[in-house]
Amino acid sequence: MIREIDFINFPNWADDSAIRAWLLSEMEVLNLSLEVVYSFMSDEELLKLNKEHLNHDTYTDIITYDFRSDGLEEANLCISYERIIDNAFTFKVSNTNELCRVCVHGLLHLAGYDDKDEASKAEMRNQEQLALNRFHVEH
Repeated sequence: MIREIDFINFPNWADDSAIRAWLLSEMEVLNLSLEVVYSFMSDEELLKLNKEHLNHDTYTDIITYDFRSDGLEEANLCISYERIIDNAFTFKVSNTNELCRVCVHGLLHLAGYDDKDEASKAEMRNQEQLALNRFHVEH
């Protein structure tokens, strides 16, 4: 069973070892077995991917690429560090809290959760909060 987390361009204002340990425990909770790479980038870089791969001309905080259908046990989660900082300010939470929320949001997508309608968005937000509660208790 593979459970691995890698970070590319992880923000220097957050504790990568604590967040990695927490995400690995969340993968266990969600029964996910794969290697997950979190790639942090600018708004413009993520917007380019959003246009190219999803035909969406909007900023977003995360895009989830799940390669399991290609026979690989891998996923790449692309995250805008600028959206994290802006959303943290908007929602009056710490940058680390918003970073954790976005990271676990990607894992929830990999576990089969979606946010395409109001009911599924509400369930996803609930699952995010449960995971965040576990992070704040453990770390």
